[in-house]
Amino acid sequence: MKIKEVLQFLESKFPLQWQEDFDNSGMQCGDKEREITGAVVCFEFSDAVLEEAIQLNANLIVAHHPLIFGGGLKKIEPTDRVGRMVCKAIENRLVLYSMHTNVDSGVGGGNDAFAQKLNLQNARVLDPKTVEGEYNGLVGLGKVGELPQPMNVTDFVAYVKDCLGLQVVKYSGDIHRPVKTVAVCGGAGSSLIRQAMCSGADAYVTGDVRYHDFFIPDNQMLIVDVGHFEGEHFIKDILYAELKENFSNFAIHFSKMDKFDILYA
Repeated sequence: MKIKEVLQFLESKFPLQWQEDFDNSGMQCGDKEREITGAVVCFEFSDAVLEEAIQLNANLIVAHHPLIFGGGLKKIEPTDRVGRMVCKAIENRLVLYSMHTNVDSGVGGGNDAFAQKLNLQNARVLDPKTVEGEYNGLVGLGKVGELPQPMNVTDFVAYVKDCLGLQVVKYSGDIHRPVKTVAVCGGAGSSLIRQAMCSGADAYVTGDVRYHDFFIPDNQMLIVDVGHFEGEHFIKDILYAELKENFSNFAIHFSKMDKFDILYA
């Protein structure tokens, strides 16, 4: 089986047309015409993950975040993180492939999983994207739904931490406001704060909220910042499951080297 056949399957589940305009999902580098020898699934490309794939004789790495993203890349040299990994991938005949906002937005994708982790009922798309076919209205960033029962803010924050396995979160808003309707967006979701307010959400759970963005709701909606990684790392579980359930003729590995530790003191 050729690598391109595996990629075609992934794109049938989460088409590249579903990605955001700023994104660079899909091929990062490599020759997809090669016969596949194995696949490694990770959240983030790293030198350690590339070395792991080489040791496992896997020539396809599927990650959530793109390696080549913005910045107007003009040259590739092994003098920085991106160039070093692209050179190493090509030297070792690896294909690097990203499933980013097409999975975030997709049916059964990252934000669906986020909503399920909080047990939101009647979940619908927060920021729908116009797409052709049966999924029109079902694709887009974020989700909004209802909790099984209303909670006060203190209980809700504890509930979010428990559902996501977190020790700490940041939050701001009217702490006396009951929470029933909740919007979520994995990753960096500051750009959807106003959409969350318009959806009628009592609380918006996302990551990478900038200081001044906490002021946007003017105490009309609670914002809970769980972190970028913390709100979407489970996407690699989705990608792994799709490959494992549909391919049995090559080895599929969960990366054991997919680590990027941010320490808190």
